[in-house]
Amino acid sequence: MALADPGAERRAAILAAATRVFLRYGFKKTSMDDLSRAAGLSRQGLYLHFPTKEALFKDAVSSLIATMRAEFHDALAKEDVGIEERLVTAFEDAHAHAIDAGAEHMNELLEAATALVGDELCAMDEATVADVARALSRSGVAARWKAAGVSAHALAAHLHATSAGVKHLVATQNEYRERMRIAVRIVCQGR
Repeated sequence: MALADPGAERRAAILAAATRVFLRYGFKKTSMDDLSRAAGLSRQGLYLHFPTKEALFKDAVSSLIATMRAEFHDALAKEDVGIEERLVTAFEDAHAHAIDAGAEHMNELLEAATALVGDELCAMDEATVADVARALSRSGVAARWKAAGVSAHALAAHLHATSAGVKHLVATQNEYRERMRIAVRIVCQGR
């Protein structure tokens, strides 16, 4: 049995704390003092792990992307539930963090994330659409749309775009879930 790396565990804890602070206050209003307090470190201690706020933000976003991708993939892989529930859960797992941040800081956080890790965000979006397209094809949903000239990729891109829009319009995770449930139902049972 391999022993856990305390440095990696500490780094993960710092990134998780930083993510919560950035989501709460936004990138611009968050200070290294805020981040060090949340991580349970002195400011100097935090600088030993991350030389700048930008470096910490970049790694926090990258960590969040990796977590979101894993949760999304896991939700889609659950064969013991129907395709509609898998899709709703996957999108909810991927976007719940954005609902908690609220509209006040979301645009500013997205702007900062695009500037610092834009390629990773694009890759995540592309992978999400590809994963959903595969799930729609495997479940038989995409075949029902073939006669209408709508591909699995187009259906997946539509659901992804719907999720991106809905997360900015709702105040609670339950509201997000219900709106996405409608969009998923239309795709899965429509035609």
